[in-house]
Amino acid sequence: MFGWLASFGMHSRARSTPTTRWLAVTPRTLVEGLGQLGGVLYLAPGAKGCPFQDNAPFGCLVESADLAPLLATRYVGLTCAITAEGPREWIDCVSGEGEALARIYLLPDTDYLAWDGLFVDATSVDAPARERPDREWLRASRARVLSFTRRRMVGFTVLGARDVLISSLGRGVARDIAVSESVGITV
Repeated sequence: MFGWLASFGMHSRARSTPTTRWLAVTPRTLVEGLGQLGGVLYLAPGAKGCPFQDNAPFGCLVESADLAPLLATRYVGLTCAITAEGPREWIDCVSGEGEALARIYLLPDTDYLAWDGLFVDATSVDAPARERPDREWLRASRARVLSFTRRRMVGFTVLGARDVLISSLGRGVARDIAVSESVGITV
């Protein structure tokens, strides 16, 4: 309560400067780990085509086009920030060319141990040359509460997503995030 009182009257919605740790990852590492998280909020521009052509990771597939950006991810930025609505943690997925591909937010319903262990073996790197998600990127995005699924099929690892029931607290946090990012949401 005293922290809230100490920040009373601040004009900015952000209460602290976000801190980001950058890691180099393979799409396979990302695909393997996402299936363990449980409920998350996933943002990716819906109208974009498949962001990769000839550099698709061997042995990985996605069940739907909205998940295709995850297969082009070469860097992830793990960000923590304290906002007026409370703490926020998310992953920015970035291509090798520096293009913002997707953002995944932690929700109260996410498996925190899986979140912490997601990139335990990843290599730390300096922040890659990249384009930050801008208003246009966010306007083209759609927020969706989902749970990633991962399965093996004839030698392939297949990443999918399913709608997931989350707590009323989780739904409220997801809506707050969508409002702060100015994107539509499917809960």
